[in-house]
Amino acid sequence: MGDGQAPSETLASPLLRQPQEVEEPMSKQRNTPLMDWWLRKWQLMLYTVLLLIASVGNTVFFKRMTNAMPNYGWYLTQLSTMIYVPFFACMAGTGITQQADVKLVKKFAIMGVFDGLSGTFMVLGGVHTSGTLQVLMGQAVIPVTMLLSVLLLRKQYHILQYVGATTIVLGIVLDKVMTPSGGLTEENWPVSNIFFAMAILPQAVSTVFKEIAFRGYDGDLDVNVLQFWVAVFQVAVNFICMPVYTLPMLGTQRVPLEEMPNIALGGSKCLFVGQDQVVENCGLPDEKPCDNCEKALVPVFMYLGFNPLLNIFAVLVIKHGSAALSFLVSTLRMPLSALAFSSTMIMGAEAAAFRLHDFMGLVTILLGLASYRLGSRQLKRQLKAEAAMTEQIPSPTFASPASPSDICDSPGVRPRGSDWKLMPVFATGSLNSGQPQFVLVHAPKPKARSADLVRRNLIGRVGVASPLSSPQFRHHFESREPHDMTLTGLES
Repeated sequence: MGDGQAPSETLASPLLRQPQEVEEPMSKQRNTPLMDWWLRKWQLMLYTVLLLIASVGNTVFFKRMTNAMPNYGWYLTQLSTMIYVPFFACMAGTGITQQADVKLVKKFAIMGVFDGLSGTFMVLGGVHTSGTLQVLMGQAVIPVTMLLSVLLLRKQYHILQYVGATTIVLGIVLDKVMTPSGGLTEENWPVSNIFFAMAILPQAVSTVFKEIAFRGYDGDLDVNVLQFWVAVFQVAVNFICMPVYTLPMLGTQRVPLEEMPNIALGGSKCLFVGQDQVVENCGLPDEKPCDNCEKALVPVFMYLGFNPLLNIFAVLVIKHGSAALSFLVSTLRMPLSALAFSSTMIMGAEAAAFRLHDFMGLVTILLGLASYRLGSRQLKRQLKAEAAMTEQIPSPTFASPASPSDICDSPGVRPRGSDWKLMPVFATGSLNSGQPQFVLVHAPKPKARSADLVRRNLIGRVGVASPLSSPQFRHHFESREPHDMTLTGLES
């Protein structure tokens, strides 16, 4: 280029540049860096607030859903999973068959089995597990995931993380021990509490497996394809788990296997028509709860609405902020959900008093979460210092470029190399009461640019190959002053 003119000044003709000499209105001027920074901050704040609202709403309406339809646990489990199948089928498109080989489908099946078991146990145990206890027990996924990571992946944690995990378990035990009558109340049945606690184990196994499943896979993987197949296998697992509902230990919740088809038909009538099915021999302590189907539609669809919103806003917060911020929202959800369960305005007649043992258990778990987060930060600094000393600082590709190191705070394995990335995934059909879930997938490989793309890039960035570069147009601009000439550099 001649005359020291910047390449960007050769992009437009004087005919196009003349109107630009008039000062643009403030509304059309480009945002300053400070304005862009504030817009990004306000956008992240909005996503964070919406994530907190969706998280509390998901927790509250999960309990209200099981309270509204206590006799249709299997139906609710299937309903809250099947809605994701057509959604992810549309998102994945033809990739459902193009990207799914036998090895991948096996991995999808394993994830679906664990997620399906978690959803089945969670809905089955949620009927007679109080909302506050559900919130407290849901945090047990942290120590369980840590234990599995240590045993299966030989991962090491900071001492404060071990202290925090132990404190979380003590908080849950404290709440149960201090509950009147040893935890045996009308809203808390020991068998239901056990089933709800059992849901934590497959959820933790699924979390760990999602982060290591595709280490040997050398190809691009659409996360929507993964979500579709996992949801499909969850539906299959829900059918396979039908005999679980026939166990005698379930007491009044037990459903004979030959009556399971009637559960699907009765649940549809209860939900969409408002027709009560269980109206006789019900309501007493040793009998099934009576149906109250007139009030079932709103809480069920509120949960089905909050569940995908929770996942969507979690992905947006991680993308525009960090996973640490998502964990913080998960922590704030605990006291807010506990207050919501005690509010008659939100829960109506189902509101439960927030007792002293609930408060003590909540405070203990919050202290455990604070210790876990502090230990996570200390471990991150320690790993960075060790990597700097050995001059082996990894440069992984993450789903959140703004804060890649924060994503490594999640339990599981730390990605290594430049060709892997952690992608947040939906927790389909469950309470999603633990930490955000990620899947470690192969980053898309760079592809060579086509000739058309190269030509368009040259036109847009340098001006080469533009019609204005042709010699037959140069005489139109020779009479203009040098500082107004956009093709001066091309004449040299």
